[in-house]
Amino acid sequence: MTVVLTGATSGIGEAAARLLAPRVAQLIVHGPQRPQDVTEQLKELRAACPGEVRYMQADFDSLAAVDALAFDISKNTDRVDVLINNAGRPGSPRRQLSHDGNEATLQTNYLAAVLLTERLTPLLLTSGGRVVHVASATHLSASLDPEDLNLERSRYSATIAYARSKLALVAHARWLVEQAPPPEPDAVSVHPGVIRTALLHAMFDIGGDSVSHGARNVVDAALSTSGWAGQYLDERRPALPNPMALDPDFRDRLAEQTFDLLHASGQSV
Repeated sequence: MTVVLTGATSGIGEAAARLLAPRVAQLIVHGPQRPQDVTEQLKELRAACPGEVRYMQADFDSLAAVDALAFDISKNTDRVDVLINNAGRPGSPRRQLSHDGNEATLQTNYLAAVLLTERLTPLLLTSGGRVVHVASATHLSASLDPEDLNLERSRYSATIAYARSKLALVAHARWLVEQAPPPEPDAVSVHPGVIRTALLHAMFDIGGDSVSHGARNVVDAALSTSGWAGQYLDERRPALPNPMALDPDFRDRLAEQTFDLLHASGQSV
């Protein structure tokens, strides 16, 4: 089994990589750091993995870097059984733009995940693969206008930007299995729990469970033998998502505007 895990060098992703390494034949981990800055982590993963561990660097502030990441993955494997889109950032105190001119939280948490999924879909279909979006229960309180994805007209706050990006991910998982052109991989979105990470504490003054608790929830969804068919999981249990994610018209409008933003950023999808 080949698993691709983004955002694997800190928080839930780092803990998930440790859980995955002994259970897969090939683990491709991504992070924004230079390879020499994650040497110890890679040494630990390679000691635990019966097969191969590869590290690939990409800064999701640039969609060209996401595109290059997908190209590098496709050069190193002919199949992806599971793609775990875990990379994420908190909303910034003030609205910021990415290298491509998109609202930065939306790009890192959502647009990059959609682009990587699109690029790797041929490899996922080879293996009957699965896409796992690491979402958040914050999406339940969000409202998202597909015609204003970059928060140019809506009120901005760090928590609003973050929750909207996670609502988009939840809707995209469902769109993939219900409305994307066939064939399509299995997909699921997961709230990993309220987890003590730097990301959580950047926006909320609360405690939470350990990163290993969140990682177990993500890995369980990734490796389950059940088909998820676009469901939203609250930790390990199927749950009702934000009603917007259940609306096919909303999902289609979101997909259309998402692809428009990717095209505007120079990415053909």
